[in-house]
Amino acid sequence: MDVDPPTPIQTQAAAPASSSSSSQAHPLPLYAQSEPHETQSSLAQSLLTEAASPSAQASLAISSSLPAPPPAPSSAFAAAQALAAASANPVPFVEPPPYEVPIPAKDIPVPTGKVGDGRVRLMTDDEIAKCSPAELKELKRKGITLINEEKVKSMSVVELRKKGLGRVASGYCYSARMTMHTPLATKASEDEEPHPEQPARIIGVFKMMETKGLTARMERIAVREAVKTEVLLVHSEGHWDRVRGTGYQSIAYLETCSDYFDRLSLYVNTESAACARLSCGGVLEMCRAVAEGQIRNGFAIVRPPGHHAEPEDAMGFCFFNNASIAAKWLRTVYTGEAAGEASKAIKKVLILDWDVHHGNGTQKAFWDDPNVLYISLHRHDGVFYPGGSYGSAEMVGEDAGKGFSVNIPFPERRMTNADYIYAFQQIVMPIAYEFAPDFVIVSAGYDAAQGDELGQMEVTPEGFAHMTHMLSVLANGKMVLALEGGYNVEAISKSATACVEVLLGDEPRHLTLGPASPSATNAVQEVMGIQSKYWKCMGVPVESVEELRQAGKAIPISEALKAHRTYDLYHEYGLFNIEFANDALEESYKDQLLCSENVYDCETLLIFMHDLGAIKASFSAATMDIHVEKTLLLDTSREVLDWAMRDHKYGVVDVNFLAHLPSSMTQVPDPSRSKEREKLLALYLWDHIVTISAAKNVILFGSGCGCSALMNIVQNRPQLKERVKACISVLGLEPPPELEASSGVRVWYKENSLVILPSTHSLHDDARKAGKHQKKFGNVYRATAEDEGRPIHLLKASLPRIKEFIREKLPQEQGDAEGDVHMADS
Repeated sequence: MDVDPPTPIQTQAAAPASSSSSSQAHPLPLYAQSEPHETQSSLAQSLLTEAASPSAQASLAISSSLPAPPPAPSSAFAAAQALAAASANPVPFVEPPPYEVPIPAKDIPVPTGKVGDGRVRLMTDDEIAKCSPAELKELKRKGITLINEEKVKSMSVVELRKKGLGRVASGYCYSARMTMHTPLATKASEDEEPHPEQPARIIGVFKMMETKGLTARMERIAVREAVKTEVLLVHSEGHWDRVRGTGYQSIAYLETCSDYFDRLSLYVNTESAACARLSCGGVLEMCRAVAEGQIRNGFAIVRPPGHHAEPEDAMGFCFFNNASIAAKWLRTVYTGEAAGEASKAIKKVLILDWDVHHGNGTQKAFWDDPNVLYISLHRHDGVFYPGGSYGSAEMVGEDAGKGFSVNIPFPERRMTNADYIYAFQQIVMPIAYEFAPDFVIVSAGYDAAQGDELGQMEVTPEGFAHMTHMLSVLANGKMVLALEGGYNVEAISKSATACVEVLLGDEPRHLTLGPASPSATNAVQEVMGIQSKYWKCMGVPVESVEELRQAGKAIPISEALKAHRTYDLYHEYGLFNIEFANDALEESYKDQLLCSENVYDCETLLIFMHDLGAIKASFSAATMDIHVEKTLLLDTSREVLDWAMRDHKYGVVDVNFLAHLPSSMTQVPDPSRSKEREKLLALYLWDHIVTISAAKNVILFGSGCGCSALMNIVQNRPQLKERVKACISVLGLEPPPELEASSGVRVWYKENSLVILPSTHSLHDDARKAGKHQKKFGNVYRATAEDEGRPIHLLKASLPRIKEFIREKLPQEQGDAEGDVHMADS
């Protein structure tokens, strides 16, 4: 499927204007900071003396010679300047001075002792005790130091390396200067909660790692500013200038723009641009250190995050796209073309993004690039930030990049470890192995962590640790985790620490997994089907209708099922196939309307509108051919027909929708459905059958797709109150059809309806809204916990409750029930 990525304006339009606690997007409140910052960045001068390793100076030299991309058109971010100029009291824009590349100072040399260089010998206490004085004297004369093995466990990485002990260390980077990116003080009050993207995020991660003794086992990599040529590998020069320019403005000017920045889910102070360069530079230095073999892997404790930043736009708390810049930088610098550098070549990079929000900026940076594989696991329903369809499973890239964007969209809240690990096992790791990257960058957002109110997911630190452990086998272990989102300080600190333990070589913590949820399973299977066109490990792609027709006549299975049902129900129940008097309905629903012979002279008429049922298929994984002898149609409508026609002799109108409702929020709507045609069908049934029938009692019964048709009758035919005694709706996890107040029958519908929803339906989440729900949706009934979310299963399980409800509503049913009681007593 060829789909163009959305424009920056389209992407921004998906972000809500403001919210402080919405689960649908990043909240956008303005919060207090301790003191207003100076009008010009106080970091600029300090960057001239920032410690950086000699190899970092070399990388800066390489980066400064990188070619700049051609100018791009201006973005929505540029509107801030125009907005400030058009305000009632305009504040002048301060033109920043020409950009100069910072010159890093010489760093303290790092010890480079090697294992087994003969200067240190590990011995136990018993072995040392057995050495004679002469032996000890000889060892000392040779300059060999004896170290107790137990003492080694308490030594820092620096001490170990000085003595030539241990393997190549893991690394981390952190700079307290990145905490200077805070909201403007004048835009908040002391009573408000801190902004979600707060300095405490990186402070908490660093402190917990330090408290647990992890930083002592790691090498600290100096943080530096990303330079212009590096940032321009992904972003336009205009974007660089706009972000940099904010660091030279007055507080008054930034206040004028702050409402506009809010709409981009940003806050900006005079230090924000410098902090964004530090955040990006920190990730670059971590990648350099791993690529050079200085460390074997690492964790970048950085902020602001980056994966929402697009080539022309800052958004979603992000200014520069750290992971994207690092990936392009690695491929640009480590080409392997220099003599003796072939082993360092980095040609293919995997970016794995487990932040709960889709990394729209990262995907856009590599939309047509086959050398960078972007895999994202995120929450996606078209509304959740960043909104739109860009994070859907169908978004696979274009041209040479097709298949190198792999989106795994989770459609619901509360996805667990089991759901994420299932996605890793089925999609992430198989595709990653087939891609065979030379380097792995993880956009490590922890807003999917348990306890994060923005993400509302349930991944635990153990879950993140196991995902890290699986990824660590790729690219010979060359991996950098770069902090992205995560807005519960405790959750982000615990989760990041669990990942760092794995980077250090500790065994991941024990993880107990249940089964993956139906929602996650459906999402994963959908992605596998889409990606099977591009990756062999995803199975054989399903052939298109056009391809099949080239091989012979292709008969839709729906036609065979309609013919079977028409034949079978005639012989078993005496139901007749009725031809529509409307050409449009006949074209859409041919052989799908069946009636009993007594529909016009029965006492009680049942209008039963339902889904086809569920086809349970067994297929060959090699060819995707169905094993016909093992494929079954599960048809629960027979239970209703038995009850209505054999037990009660009702007249029956049976309408079979050969469509389906999603059994979870992840499934796309059935393309064969037309809401307008369904409405036309529903009103046709009422006008051409029910109004002519002599039945005194009418039961409207909808299951799955039939529930919308039922609501169309209730909404548009208010005279139904005279004859309709009961309205039954059996749904899955989809939202129930809403009855508009303009219908004038809400009170009647509430008294005469039974709307059965699974126990896990989101409508049950807030009991305080139960009364409001009953006005809009009818008498909502919560099924038992054992009932499934699929309408066909729920229909079977709920039939006793449905029969009881109808017995209460129909006068003759009440009389029959009383007669049965009297007979039993006698």
